[in-house]
Amino acid sequence: MKKYENPTFAIISLGYLGDTILVEPLCRNIKDNFPNSQIIFIVNDVFKEIPLGFNSVDKIICYDKYKAHKGIGGFLKFILNFPYKKIDYAIITHPHERSIIAAKAIGAKNIISLPMKRNLINILINRKIKSSYYRRRITFKGDINIEYLSGICDYKTYPVQYLRKDIDVNKIIQKFNLPLNYTVLSPYSKEDVKDWDYNNIKDFILKNKKKTVLVGTDKANKIAIQLKNEKVDFIDLTNKTTITELGAIIKSADICISVDTGTFHFSYAQNVNTIGLFFNNRMSKEWAPKTSEFVKLVKGRKFEKNKIIICLKDITANDVLEKMREFEHENNKCMSIM
Repeated sequence: MKKYENPTFAIISLGYLGDTILVEPLCRNIKDNFPNSQIIFIVNDVFKEIPLGFNSVDKIICYDKYKAHKGIGGFLKFILNFPYKKIDYAIITHPHERSIIAAKAIGAKNIISLPMKRNLINILINRKIKSSYYRRRITFKGDINIEYLSGICDYKTYPVQYLRKDIDVNKIIQKFNLPLNYTVLSPYSKEDVKDWDYNNIKDFILKNKKKTVLVGTDKANKIAIQLKNEKVDFIDLTNKTTITELGAIIKSADICISVDTGTFHFSYAQNVNTIGLFFNNRMSKEWAPKTSEFVKLVKGRKFEKNKIIICLKDITANDVLEKMREFEHENNKCMSIM
């Protein structure tokens, strides 16, 4: 593959919140190897605030698949209005036909992607990443992403890092009138199998000595209403924050507890003590960093009734509280050493 002195990279990352955050080490590796390169980050419009926390990214382009760029007409509009004429490398971190065609349409000289299974669209990919399905399922996604640079430059395994310099975190905390010490809890995701059982959520909030801040969208909002009806004391921020505000709220928390969803990555990427609730060991290998002082995992099993997945039920409040105590012990030990 031809190499360029000051290349322009288009990172096409049209995945969800967690997928987007885990692209950060790739961007940092590019900048390390090509300090004068330009990194253009193409992201789902709903997550456009995420790459603002990537110090290596130069420009952000939004793809709004629900409105402005919906359908074939919207796709063509995106291509015709794309403002950059020179793209040396297009790296597709979330393989999809739309992303591969877009990379070709914006004139990328080299398209780098995992091939799509049994798809003629693969002929557009200049460099097909050779990574077995099995290996991708047992290797942390953030580490897999940097391998897109294989054959272009050397790369290092970096921890995922998210740092916003353009916001006033204290102002956001004051907006929501949050206490000095609190725990963030994100117990719901897009998939029922990953969700924490309601009774354990309630038990945890009742036993947690610090104020619990509940975050999430529609599913979490429904249980927030149920908790309020049962007179459970917590702070309800479900459906109340932007992504930027959520990041600031997590950043200022003593600890964040999250199921396997974007909030989990959002937390440890900001060096916040994070407890991840996973429904099986295999998923944790792919979606949790293997070496991070900020991450502890609790693993359970999916609960099924009549072969229908209900939720993550066998992780108890006490299991999570024990991990919290481990963090507190480690923090106190560090303070005594200092």
